[in-house]
Amino acid sequence: MLGAPLLDLESHESHEVETVTQPSGHTPWTRWTPWMEAVGATCMLMGVAQLVALAQSSTGGDPGALMLAAESKKSLLDSEGVCSYYHLFLPAARWIFDIGVLLFLLVFILRSVNKIKDFKGTVETVRGFGLPCPMFVTIGAMLDAIVGCVCYLTGVPVLMEWGAEFLFLFVMLVSYFGHFKPWRETKEEFHLEMLLKNVAIMGQCLLTIGFEVPEIGKDGVPLGLNGSVGESLGKIYSVFRPYSCIFKYSGIVLFVLVFLYGGLKHLLNFKETVQINKTLGIPWPRLSALVGPLLLLAGSGMYLTGIPVFMMNGAECLLLFLLMSTYMMHVKLLRQSGGKDYKQSLHTLKNASLAGGCLMTIGVMLPQICQ
Repeated sequence: MLGAPLLDLESHESHEVETVTQPSGHTPWTRWTPWMEAVGATCMLMGVAQLVALAQSSTGGDPGALMLAAESKKSLLDSEGVCSYYHLFLPAARWIFDIGVLLFLLVFILRSVNKIKDFKGTVETVRGFGLPCPMFVTIGAMLDAIVGCVCYLTGVPVLMEWGAEFLFLFVMLVSYFGHFKPWRETKEEFHLEMLLKNVAIMGQCLLTIGFEVPEIGKDGVPLGLNGSVGESLGKIYSVFRPYSCIFKYSGIVLFVLVFLYGGLKHLLNFKETVQINKTLGIPWPRLSALVGPLLLLAGSGMYLTGIPVFMMNGAECLLLFLLMSTYMMHVKLLRQSGGKDYKQSLHTLKNASLAGGCLMTIGVMLPQICQ
């Protein structure tokens, strides 16, 4: 339902499950090899990228915060008991945020690795989109995604903002050629869902931009660059700083669109949702068909307020739904196929990316709630 391929440079005709004869040397770990490669590559990139933050001790802003530049709004639940409760989780905020970043970027890393391995096939896919110089476009798209991930992983405000811009551009182009144009021609529901998921990813990128811009160059030396370069960057960002709230709240709206769509769709098609739950073997199918959409709508509503305590609770609701739906509707089917179901693999990665966005919100909002 919510799961579907996201950052896919392949045409809609290439989403059929590939039936490959299982080799004699196949082991249960074989199907997890691409996942382990992606996790390893992401962790390695994160380690290298963090060297920038260590080398630039004079960097403006807190390199470990994505949204800490948000205007602090007093919690509507301003009581000592509530604050004490949230303070219990405060030491884990940085870990929650970092795990969220890894999950959010995992789909970019894994898709880039797969596209590099099948470079010729990717070039042919781009040629099928009718784009000029397909090889040049393919190389540019891959570099865009990889550079965006590396910048994002540094934790340095100005580099995270640049990385978010790179990834936003990448997802926007892929969404238009890979999903919007096919959906406009075929009106296929699959492409509409993919488009909404890409919009959610772009929303998370806008959130990054909106919350990082106020952190950039607050001390007048963005990225620790002194002299004319640093001064020029500081002046540029000072112009955009007053408008950061536009990026911020635009990102919030775009991020929850897919959840609002899913919640309304499943409520309006309640009987169909119950039948799907029965087919998938989900416990208490009628109750699940009611609770799931309510979690989506309630979580989206709280997220849209922009108030730290409500945003965090909304992110928790959305995260809970993503965990349940991903396992019951995608991971189980992926395991049944022996890891060969291409669609379910992408469904899982997509939901992992959205879950990463929720974790980043939780990790960032925790320090703000009791301020």
